[in-house]
Amino acid sequence: MLHIILFILKIIGIILLCILGIVLFAVLFALFVPLRYRIRVVREAGGEKPPVEVTVKLTWFLHLINILVRYPADVILRVRIMVITLFRLPKKEKSSGKNKKKKKNKKKKKKKKNTGDDVQEEDALPDRALEDEIHSEPANPGEKSPESGTDGEEEASPEKCENEAGEEEDSSRKDSLSIFEKVKAFIEKIKSILQKIKEFFENIQYTIRNLCDKIKSTLDNIQYYREVLTGEPFQQSFRLCKNEIGYVMRKVKPDKFEADLVVGMEDPAALGEIFALYGMLYPVIGQHIRIVGDFESGRTHVEGELYVRGRIRAFTFLRVVVRVYLNKDVRKLIRLLKKEAV
Repeated sequence: MLHIILFILKIIGIILLCILGIVLFAVLFALFVPLRYRIRVVREAGGEKPPVEVTVKLTWFLHLINILVRYPADVILRVRIMVITLFRLPKKEKSSGKNKKKKKNKKKKKKKKNTGDDVQEEDALPDRALEDEIHSEPANPGEKSPESGTDGEEEASPEKCENEAGEEEDSSRKDSLSIFEKVKAFIEKIKSILQKIKEFFENIQYTIRNLCDKIKSTLDNIQYYREVLTGEPFQQSFRLCKNEIGYVMRKVKPDKFEADLVVGMEDPAALGEIFALYGMLYPVIGQHIRIVGDFESGRTHVEGELYVRGRIRAFTFLRVVVRVYLNKDVRKLIRLLKKEAV
């Protein structure tokens, strides 16, 4: 029984080791297999061709993943795995006879609906005429509205006179009360105005005090960050970042860079200045860039072809991130910038 359990554990361990090995192999594969890029730019003046044609191609692991970008050709963006196209922009339009049949059927349905509506409107015309005749018949002349008949005005009663006298007394009392209320309202208005003036001056005092505090805190922050930027952690971190950026640029720079250009200018003197600058830089760029002058056209133009080829590895960026993140000076600088080390 024990040897069966050990055999099962052995099989499980082998399976787990195989899975771990596959994962480790995939991670190393993704880090060290480079992503290759090719960029081609062509400019030709005249003719039916567009003035500039740009083609960018990205491949990974023997063209297992293939990304193509063209402008202004038909294919703008295409992503493939081996031969299978995963993404394409714009998509191909599949023209078939079914779409045409659908359009014809829709047109026929619309025509049928329009004819049906016309017939219904014609049938509804006599019914509407009958309804108009029924509504236009005059009413019975003998009928009278209940609101039109009134025999006469009612006679004034003594109770109404007493009510009018009471109303006069109430109005005199209301006049006396209204004068008292007006005086009281005037006093309250003066109090509210004085309160608003007091609050206004208090707000001014508070604003000035708050502004002074902000100016003082800003000056303190400026002084603090000036000391941080002139300190040793910042200098060491800046030196490290500068070296790492140089390392990335050396690893990412193109393996091949070639350009064949034809340059023309309206003024031959300006073209001569361009060639003088090209002669000064020839020891550096002469092997990669070739320029030919067009002195006969008498117009300003640049034509030719540019080709760039290179590769990028993910390990390059991972190495830089790890070195910068694990550096003591960088961590101390981050704490100082967050004011955690104060």
